[in-house]
Amino acid sequence: MLKINHFTKLFFSGILLLCFSGAFAQEQEDRLLQLMKRELAYSMEQLKKQESVPYYMNLRAMDDRTITVVSSFGAVTTSNENRMRTLVPQVRLGSPDLDNFKYNMQGGFAGPNAQGARGVVLPLDDDATDAIREAIWRETLKRYEFARNMYDQAKTRATVSVADEDKAPCFSDAPMERYYEAPLAAGRQKMDIKRAWEQRLNEVSAVFKACPELSEGSASFSFQVLRTYFVNSEGSVVVQNRIATRVMLMASLKAADGMELPLNRDYFAYTPDDLPDNDRMIADARDMINRLLALRDAPVADPYTGPAILSGPASGVFFHEIFGHRLEGHRLKSGGQTFKKMVGEQVLPVEFQVYCTPLLERYADTDLYGHYVYDDEGVKAHRVDNVVNGVLKEFLMSRVPLDGFPSSNGHGRTSGGGDPVSRQSNLIIETTHAYTEDELRAMLVAEAQKQGKEYGYYFRTVTSGFTYTGEGGSLNSFNVTPLEVYRVFVDGRPDQLVRGVDLIGTPLSMFSNIAAAGDKPSVFTGVCGAESGWVPVTASSPTIFVSKIETQRRAQARDIAPILPSPKPEVVKENNPDDVIFAAMRSEQERNKAALVLPNGPKPYYISYTIARYRHFQMAASLGGLMLSNVSPWQMSGGTQVLLGDYQR
Repeated sequence: MLKINHFTKLFFSGILLLCFSGAFAQEQEDRLLQLMKRELAYSMEQLKKQESVPYYMNLRAMDDRTITVVSSFGAVTTSNENRMRTLVPQVRLGSPDLDNFKYNMQGGFAGPNAQGARGVVLPLDDDATDAIREAIWRETLKRYEFARNMYDQAKTRATVSVADEDKAPCFSDAPMERYYEAPLAAGRQKMDIKRAWEQRLNEVSAVFKACPELSEGSASFSFQVLRTYFVNSEGSVVVQNRIATRVMLMASLKAADGMELPLNRDYFAYTPDDLPDNDRMIADARDMINRLLALRDAPVADPYTGPAILSGPASGVFFHEIFGHRLEGHRLKSGGQTFKKMVGEQVLPVEFQVYCTPLLERYADTDLYGHYVYDDEGVKAHRVDNVVNGVLKEFLMSRVPLDGFPSSNGHGRTSGGGDPVSRQSNLIIETTHAYTEDELRAMLVAEAQKQGKEYGYYFRTVTSGFTYTGEGGSLNSFNVTPLEVYRVFVDGRPDQLVRGVDLIGTPLSMFSNIAAAGDKPSVFTGVCGAESGWVPVTASSPTIFVSKIETQRRAQARDIAPILPSPKPEVVKENNPDDVIFAAMRSEQERNKAALVLPNGPKPYYISYTIARYRHFQMAASLGGLMLSNVSPWQMSGGTQVLLGDYQR
């Protein structure tokens, strides 16, 4: 027995050694990675000769391959396949206690908050060594000069500013990490799927042609293969891949009073093969039309305070906006600091658990968009238990520390050229005491009766939201935009759909009114925009019951509904693109001459159309290395001229 165990241990050790050797060999053969490591060492060595010496540097590169296809009312409007490689250095001068980011948050060369920072474009071919080195050198010097100016300002400001309430340093220690994923096999990158998805999306978006009232009816497909490289002066090396696929259906129309009414439906999976088939998407598109027509005829809601139920997707957005952003550690260095001094206090009912976990790939039988293994500072991702049994415990941390939270938990995130800041990933809300939908509705009716209300609200879908965290003198508040809201009457009448509702408030007030949660989690997938760019996120929540919410009436639209419906589908016999375009222009001109008129208004006496059909060819090279090479599909744009009156006036 002992011999068998000993043999088994040696056998597995041999396998581990072989695997490690294979990964090490692949890492050594990765030419971009080896170039980055050498250039980082060279830059650190040379910049040590300057008066302001870097105490830390990193290089972060992104190799981004993306396919985008958009189809509107049965026809492809966009079909692009792009590849771009960019690199972003970060330079920190001084010491962790006081460096160039002290008063500027994390920022890039383009400004203190990295607005518009994009990094430098790298050649697509690793053989273009000279061009890659030149690009890294040029951008590193640029960032160094920016860092030096910011550091001089920080030193001056530190001598004349009132002591900060937060005493934490500017930068925290982190373990040295070594993590390497081999490049994806060409077959897994599936860059040949563009044509297949053009046909699929045309079939789906053609459904929207059945409703002439729609002003938008589109289906979009995006497929991204992102390979990121990270090296720093502490010795960390992290190379990882990310595959993400997303389809979105979007439709909208205008009500008679001019209010824009949009609806969205999205599907996310790591690979295109895991997306739903067209039958389901077509059924969902038809359902969107029916719901939009119902919204068009729904009454506009008045401002309201009272109880409400938020569906799972609606409450996911709700928690992301009003709570998730206030868990992001760097926001607590200044500004509103809503929850900074509430660690250890009850912020939610005792049944509620809230955590953020980038390592989770699936939840509620759904792929999670906010999944990653290492963050953009080369720190291994961790599950962060933000709320345990209703009590606030932890914040989401990058390498910018906070009093009481000295270390990163792997939530430093960015996109493009900005520097990472603490951001959400997969935000999960759970309850240990779940209620059924019927029980939550009974709570809603009982609370509405108690408050003397004729009805409570049920929020079915929302489109987006935004929040102000009290930074820079802004109001500490939020605004979530619901799409479908129902009145649930206390006297048992059928639910009534209403429109024009904005959910508003302040976070502490709203949180104090959360009372219960449902038994079925839902997943909301999206991208979140903040100072470090747009990052993929997921929020999962059950339905929640809130004893008191506040809404306002959406701003009054000034545009009237279209006086001429969209054209009916026609069978086109022409095959030549020019013939198709001219046929469409003639058909629309006849239709507009006959029917384009406001009530009691004059008819146009002159109508003209101008259409341009074009495509773009883009190439750029530097020092023998091809930086980009894009060929767009044929595109069209145009304009109209409509004249009322006569030729004299």
